[in-house]
Amino acid sequence: MTPTSSQQTYTDLLIQYQPKPIKTEQDYNKALTVVEGMMSGELTEAETALFELLVLLIENYESLHYSMGKSKPVATLESLMHEFDVQPTSLVGVFGSAEIVREVLNGQRQVSQSQAESLAKFFNDHYSGLSVTALDF
Repeated sequence: MTPTSSQQTYTDLLIQYQPKPIKTEQDYNKALTVVEGMMSGELTEAETALFELLVLLIENYESLHYSMGKSKPVATLESLMHEFDVQPTSLVGVFGSAEIVREVLNGQRQVSQSQAESLAKFFNDHYSGLSVTALDF
């Protein structure tokens, strides 16, 4: 399966690729190959829709077969801070004080529900395209 660059409709692409739930490693590898091929160029609107569908199918398969378990809230926070170069001082408004930020990052204090909601809002407001939820923390 190789991605198409012609102006096919979404229906044409669905007929060509026939996406379906991924149930085997072979199906998974085929879907990965198609998605990786699509990542190398400009996509039409129809190709983008197919790409997004395939990514969802891949993510579903991976969550069932390659589960990494629940991450700790601190690991999620640290990952986001690293990814977006957020300094601990930037989170004082979320947590209320530098000391609380330090305690959370050191694992000495849990992230409360209201703090998790504030963290999600902070990252979503500052970094477009993110869809972090309080459940991530």
